[in-house]
Amino acid sequence: MNFLLYLLQVHIALSLLFVVYKALSARNTHFTARRVLLLGILLFALVYPLFRLPGVSDALPAELQITLPELQVKPDGSGDRPLSPYQFIAGVYGGVALLLGLRLAVRLLSIVGLRRHNPLRCLGSCRVVVCPEGTQPCSFFNWIFLPASALDNPTGWTTIVNHEQAHVRQMHSIDILLGESVAALCWINPLAWLLLKELRLNLEYLADRAALTDETEKRPYQYRLLELAGADRAPRSTLPFNHAFLKERIAMINHQRSSRGSLCRYLLALPLFGLLVVGSQSCRQSTAPEIANAQSMPPATAEALPRTTNAHEVPEQDPVFEEAEVMPEFPGGTPALFEFISRHLQYPQEAIDNQTEGRVVLQFVVDKEGKVTDIRVVRSINPTLDRAAIDVIRTLPDWKPGMQNGQPVNVRYTLPVVFKLS
Repeated sequence: MNFLLYLLQVHIALSLLFVVYKALSARNTHFTARRVLLLGILLFALVYPLFRLPGVSDALPAELQITLPELQVKPDGSGDRPLSPYQFIAGVYGGVALLLGLRLAVRLLSIVGLRRHNPLRCLGSCRVVVCPEGTQPCSFFNWIFLPASALDNPTGWTTIVNHEQAHVRQMHSIDILLGESVAALCWINPLAWLLLKELRLNLEYLADRAALTDETEKRPYQYRLLELAGADRAPRSTLPFNHAFLKERIAMINHQRSSRGSLCRYLLALPLFGLLVVGSQSCRQSTAPEIANAQSMPPATAEALPRTTNAHEVPEQDPVFEEAEVMPEFPGGTPALFEFISRHLQYPQEAIDNQTEGRVVLQFVVDKEGKVTDIRVVRSINPTLDRAAIDVIRTLPDWKPGMQNGQPVNVRYTLPVVFKLS
């Protein structure tokens, strides 16, 4: 699949589903449902362009049923070629995404370094990294980072520890890493960064709720959050995944819980997921309809397509089979056929200079004597590329003819040839 097309579909899914998420989750307290939807958006956006709907037929018309595997042709690499716009855009986009990926790796290494340079203590099933004073509490997988005063005075830190333990217990670090990775991949889309912010904020909501489960009074916890926010913070690079969201969290702590019935609104997102899958499937199958349309052209249009024959033209009275009991066989099989074409088919220099690429679809008939005849183009890209593909098919050696009821017959084949510059 074209990588830029894949990215475009990822961006479309992230954008549309994020807007839907914001509409469905406005000021409600269904944090678990929010988390499921957010993770679903991230995973779905990455996977759905690759998904293939079962039961959706991509079969070609009867005339095109016998289709050889697609053959890709590239220039031999000799000489310098100008950088195509596609290559330039892909290079810039990929370079920025790579830099953001390296930034994420550095942030992860900073957390590992913080762990290695500070003592470790056990707190139940969690491991507490004792950090210098002023370090903001945070967690990463099974590690909880706390200042030394938190262990010297555990009573005053009970709710904060419960908050971080909730992050560990509910494996929130996985959500953060997935969100950071998708944001790096889709860096040009501001909605991808807003979605990452929503993901982080919702995880804080979940941890706040867990910290207040056994608390009858919410105000001491809020005061504790304000106290920590006013303390001297460690350098930002030390705790790269720590985000306070203090104002939003305090507002949500005091927000009235939403009714269970309002959970049903999240079902409204399902039709959009389905529509995106169908749209992606349409993109994947766009080639087959084009071939079918070419085959069903009216006579005047079809005659305009390049058509050639070899010396042994198929007589008009001889039927041409679309499928025979015993199919024709190229000497050495299909791999040998592809090797022959790849060795003899050259990317036209004119097409290279004009940065022309695309898929040419040919049809040809293997007649009763094994000769390749009746070569025609059913999908044209450029006359130069069409002619290059036709010329190499005309040089094919004789095949072992196909058989029907013990008699040699004419059999039609379809061959897609992809000319690609990169």
